[in-house]
Amino acid sequence: MDVLGEENDIIVREQEEELLHQQESNIRYVMTELHEFLKRLFKKLPAQSLLNCSRVCKRWKSVAELILKSRENCITWAQYNYHIASGSSPSPAVVPHSLGYFGLDLHNCLKETWSVPASCLFFSEFQTADKFHGSPVTDKKKSSVTIQKHIEAALPPSCDILSVTVPGTISTTRNLANCAESEGEGGAVAILFPKMEGVQIYKVSIQNHRGIWEQSGVERHQNVKCILTMTSNTSMSTSPAGERLQNTFFRDGQTPVIAGAVIDYSLSDTTDSTECIVFAGDRVNAASILLDENVDTEEHVIRELTQLKNAGLSETNSIGFMFACIGRGSEFFQDWDVESKAFRKIFPRTPLFGVFGNGEIGCTNLPKSKWKKGTTNDAWIYYNNMFNFIWMIKK
Repeated sequence: MDVLGEENDIIVREQEEELLHQQESNIRYVMTELHEFLKRLFKKLPAQSLLNCSRVCKRWKSVAELILKSRENCITWAQYNYHIASGSSPSPAVVPHSLGYFGLDLHNCLKETWSVPASCLFFSEFQTADKFHGSPVTDKKKSSVTIQKHIEAALPPSCDILSVTVPGTISTTRNLANCAESEGEGGAVAILFPKMEGVQIYKVSIQNHRGIWEQSGVERHQNVKCILTMTSNTSMSTSPAGERLQNTFFRDGQTPVIAGAVIDYSLSDTTDSTECIVFAGDRVNAASILLDENVDTEEHVIRELTQLKNAGLSETNSIGFMFACIGRGSEFFQDWDVESKAFRKIFPRTPLFGVFGNGEIGCTNLPKSKWKKGTTNDAWIYYNNMFNFIWMIKK
């Protein structure tokens, strides 16, 4: 009887092992071979998780890349603004990220975003990590690590980054519920652009003392719609590269929107150059409007911005930029966030970002109207505000 019992136990164990092996094989088949199952599963994952899945095997890689490509229009961003943060629930004095509250928001943004960032435009009011609100960095050696290095470490290696420091920033929360201006209170914002079919977004550097076309990397007859320029050289003997870009395109019979600011420092390029982000392609449209120093009330700001609204702009897949003189803001209007709030009243579904700078570059450039261009000096201005509106047409 003992021998018979042992034989039965062996048979049962073999059957259980065979059944377990078959179940594992079925699971392995479903997880690696069934294309539709993988698609349904992967569609629920954020970009960072999909990148991890793409390293498992060739089939997972192909499905993950297919899903990521279908999400190409997802522009996202991370931001910190003291006025927005102070209006929320109490936060700890220190958070576990070198760049403080901003770094934590960037971490959460990248964890949740549905697209892989290909380009990044980063505005910061600080040059070192220890200055960021909530940063645990106190050691001088750790603080000496540039903010550029922190941003590079957080983003994919292939992401092209333009990062600058400025006197002030303008940012919007990802849920579009709040938009505020920071005038030296420690604001920071990183706008993340994915690859988009029919849209080219790339960074170029232009030496302020050299010609435009031969060094910029911008093809002369490329379908350029907008160039955002950042230059820190305010004492140059020649005009800023952004201004010369505008004049060069105008002489060439092209009218892209060119707007920007005179910044404090470029973190991504230490040479005497102007850093630019170029938006080109058939799916890109752009417009801009200049508010001069006589526009000094909320009602007047709204009237001027209504011209943008009446130009037939679409808020679908849109983004707004504000390049304001540091002389404007709360002291100019005797109130906080006047111009950013006015923009959001006109365009409630468009996130607004930007800087307070040491000067502005640009002019009014509206669709279906004559390009308003005056003398050379009109492009480099002070005590003004440039509103720039970019939108991508859906495929």
